[in-house]
Amino acid sequence: MQHAIQWLLDNQEADGSWYGRWGICYIYGTWAALTGLMAAGVNSEHPAVQEAVRWLTSIQLEDGGWGESCRSDQVKTFVALPKSTISQTAWAVDALTAVHENPTSAIDRGVHALIKLNQDDWALTYPTGGGLPGSFYVYYHSYRYFWPLLALSHYRNKYL
Repeated sequence: MQHAIQWLLDNQEADGSWYGRWGICYIYGTWAALTGLMAAGVNSEHPAVQEAVRWLTSIQLEDGGWGESCRSDQVKTFVALPKSTISQTAWAVDALTAVHENPTSAIDRGVHALIKLNQDDWALTYPTGGGLPGSFYVYYHSYRYFWPLLALSHYRNKYL
């Protein structure tokens, strides 16, 4: 486990995010890294964790959610969408929930966004699965259900 933790720490991007291959892209990777680090017992005050939290909160959109373009996968840097997607918002909320002992305004805004995004066709259907960078991206029909349910259940179990 220590080897895996060190690999994550060694592969964090300069902005505090992590690249994630199977989801688009930096929000997904940062979710996977943060939830993994927290599950492995890394302290939430660790500088890498705090840098990732700062990055996630800095890219939160005005609507309270998160959205990342498939273009991020092509240019290998975060490219924001003008609107949030439901799965990327769920990943960000779940990552922040894993880190924080108490809900923050970013988490609460994200939870409210998840509820609203469930009624927005665009937020539900923008592809957030990575296939072949630059040429093939995947819209998984189940993402609109299980990622928000996972994030909301973690929120409920931890804070309510």
